[in-house]
Amino acid sequence: MLNTNKKKSWNVLNWNIRGINSEDKCNAIRLKLDESNCAVYCIQETKREHFDHSFIRKFAPKRFDQFAHSPSQGNSGGILIGWNSSIFSGQVIHNLRFAITIKFTSNHNNDTWMLTSVYGPCQGIERDVFVNWLNDLEIQDDSNWMFMGDFNLYRSLTDRNNPGGNLNDVFIFNEIISNLGLLEIPLKGRKYTWSNMQEDPLLEQLDWCFTSTNWISQYPNTLWLPLSKPTSDHIPCMVQIDTAIPKANVFRFENFWVEQSDFLEIVQSTWNSHVTTTNSVTRVTAKFKLLRRVLKKWSKG
Repeated sequence: MLNTNKKKSWNVLNWNIRGINSEDKCNAIRLKLDESNCAVYCIQETKREHFDHSFIRKFAPKRFDQFAHSPSQGNSGGILIGWNSSIFSGQVIHNLRFAITIKFTSNHNNDTWMLTSVYGPCQGIERDVFVNWLNDLEIQDDSNWMFMGDFNLYRSLTDRNNPGGNLNDVFIFNEIISNLGLLEIPLKGRKYTWSNMQEDPLLEQLDWCFTSTNWISQYPNTLWLPLSKPTSDHIPCMVQIDTAIPKANVFRFENFWVEQSDFLEIVQSTWNSHVTTTNSVTRVTAKFKLLRRVLKKWSKG
């Protein structure tokens, strides 16, 4: 959902569901929509040729009243993006077999941003078309553009747990990212997003989140977070987008403090304060904590 205070924040859910044509899959998506508290969701590999509002109600709450989809070809592919129109209005810019781009406008402040949900073909001519299309995109310097989804590509051979991999694909992917000037939002707390689900599994990071350079200045606290996986061979992920920069809970000593006339007096009186403990190590630790609190307060005048 969108935080309508002075800072702007919202969440986007992303998941390659590997087919949405069962009750279990619908229930799993609904669970992740609730868990992520998102305003926008992106589903790849729907394996479904048609969507309407009655079907979407099987997994999405009523607040998700707008959608765009790219149909599967038989039992292969398919992309779906849904959003809450009370938060964002959306305009379809690209609707391709391997990508959908929506230009979103905030109903709160008219800010605009672009979202491309990707399902990269694995091989053949379709992959070449996808790679060329992505590489030829033009991103303006002031554009706020996010790319997310299953690219079916990795940036390094270390993005898989077993030896091997296609080094040429690595070069191609990184060259595209460089050409577009994209910044990777690193996945926090997990290394791989896909498993072949075998007893001795092959694990790879195939799901990625990238942004334009300008995005980070507008939304500096953007996080790419893994969620638990109830089904599918891909993990669901959530992007948290926020304009606020989190304050580090770190004490920083400023060198100019020692030049202040009352600095030594403050340090001495605080250090000589009585601390109730019999253990010498604990006593020193407690004195440092107290000194930190006092200096923080003192530095603010």
